Amino acid sequence: MKHLILLLCLLPVFGKAQSTLSLAECVDLLIKNNLTYKQGSLQAEAAQAQLRQTRSQILPQISITADQSLNIGRSIDQYTNTYIDQVYGYNAIGTGVSIPIFQGFKLQNQIRQGTLLKESAVENRTAVLNAQTVLLMQGYVNVLATNALLDAANQQVESSAQQVDRVSKQVDAGIIGSNLLFEIKSQLANDKFAQVTALNNYRTARLALFQRINISPDDKVQFEALTPKETIPQADNATAIYEDAQKTFPELRSAELYRQSFAYQVKSIKADNYPSLSLGGNMRAFYASTNANLDYFKQLNATRNGSIGISLNIPIMGRWVTRPRVEYAKVQERLAQNTLDVTNQQLRQAIELAVLNLNAMADKYAAATGQVESLTASFAVVESKLNAGIANIFEYSLAKANLAKAQANAIQAKYDYVMQQRLLQYYRQGNWTGVF
Repeated sequence: MKHLILLLCLLPVFGKAQSTLSLAECVDLLIKNNLTYKQGSLQAEAAQAQLRQTRSQILPQISITADQSLNIGRSIDQYTNTYIDQVYGYNAIGTGVSIPIFQGFKLQNQIRQGTLLKESAVENRTAVLNAQTVLLMQGYVNVLATNALLDAANQQVESSAQQVDRVSKQVDAGIIGSNLLFEIKSQLANDKFAQVTALNNYRTARLALFQRINISPDDKVQFEALTPKETIPQADNATAIYEDAQKTFPELRSAELYRQSFAYQVKSIKADNYPSLSLGGNMRAFYASTNANLDYFKQLNATRNGSIGISLNIPIMGRWVTRPRVEYAKVQERLAQNTLDVTNQQLRQAIELAVLNLNAMADKYAAATGQVESLTASFAVVESKLNAGIANIFEYSLAKANLAKAQANAIQAKYDYVMQQRLLQYYRQGNWTGVF
């Protein structure tokens, strides 16, 4: 009974000894840990903060001032405005307010520009995540493919080892000569070399994936398998997919919003050519120690004064300053338009390539699968002949090598097909729903 209780207590520990990560879980880790995505998030936060800063400039500016001084020697008494020659203290407090009334709609256009830049940064954050997710998916599929290739290499080594054991027994019994044993061992050595290469490729792929999601490599972590999706239809119209993608992809929306922002930048610069009007007011009071008849608060009450005024500023030669700035902003707008055109081109070409690759990978996967079935049957015949002493070692080695190559091709074709299916599904939808 005690042993049963101990076993039940240790089961959770054994369960945690080896964990399995799915593609969706890897994406969650990517969002949490990937520094490139974090940079995109920080840029979006910076754009939001910049917009709040611009909006604050349209609010009234209120300030409170306080002065304290000690006057020595000949000076003017602040209370009586007469010359005195003595040491006295002076204290003044005041408050002021300034309200922008009209600035040629400069702040309003800056706010519109900041709003577009903020929305562009948010879309760019999503675009960065999508780009990193594509790279993650490629790395994830590569791990699965190299793992399958490693399994195939292990099977080849196991098959050759069994042949070495069988031939060794025949040599010991004097049925066949030792030269056949040496040839079989040579085949085993070749298979072990391929096994080491496959193991190294698998470890390299795992390390790259762990680095992508920015966690420490763990040999105990396994990755959930992916299989081809039979429900996804064959793609045959890249133009239609591209036209739909133009409406939803954040890369394009971000570039378009960024381009639009320069129109408002030009307007805000041109606003410096127009007159500006502002309203201001202040209130002030002071205390001087030279007046012994009134205490501190009575002096403040007796000396309080204030003013209110309107300020008008008319630029005379402002266009000479603003014209180069406007020209530069318009060049920046054309650069943004070119960036948008490049982004459109890259997306269209990526979709065209994905459509072409999906159809090609589907055919390649089917052909590779059929090739494996055919060569598996052929190898079984050669192996049985070798066991019966009818076939020679060269026929066996050739059949085994052809089968190993076909298996590797089928594995690679399978995972290339899996990758292209999910990539094109993402292009069709414009999001990752159901892709993982």
